[in-house]
Amino acid sequence: MRKPVLAMPLAAVLSAAALTMAAAPASAAPVPATSSAVLTQAKAAKPPVKAKHIKRYNLGRTALRRIAISQKWARTSKARSVVRCESGGSYKINTGNGYYGAWQFAAGTWNGIGGRRYARYASNAPKFAQDHMAWKLWKRSGWGPWGCA
Repeated sequence: MRKPVLAMPLAAVLSAAALTMAAAPASAAPVPATSSAVLTQAKAAKPPVKAKHIKRYNLGRTALRRIAISQKWARTSKARSVVRCESGGSYKINTGNGYYGAWQFAAGTWNGIGGRRYARYASNAPKFAQDHMAWKLWKRSGWGPWGCA
């Protein structure tokens, strides 16, 4: 019969391990206090964006899950090369040509895919938001909207 596993914050496990090792006799072999499962749970719990962004943009679990997927997609070599070609890699770029941000969104496209949630123009939105909206557009239209693709 399996014993139930208790979930504890990583900091509590590590501080308990330090106390256990300090109280153990010098001849006793140290016992590992953390398992890979506890460390994996601690890593998995970290959200893909800063807490201030979660609060400011009222991001729920579904949005955070999609943002995490879009961040992984944005790190692909193809996506990175498109951003370098479109904007030189600058997420704040506004050259006055009617296209904004790293992915060079037109204002209408940005608003049409939901970018207005983050900012009026893509160049004013945080990096994660631009990548998220680019991923949404890519899912809908493929690489077609970007001339550099």
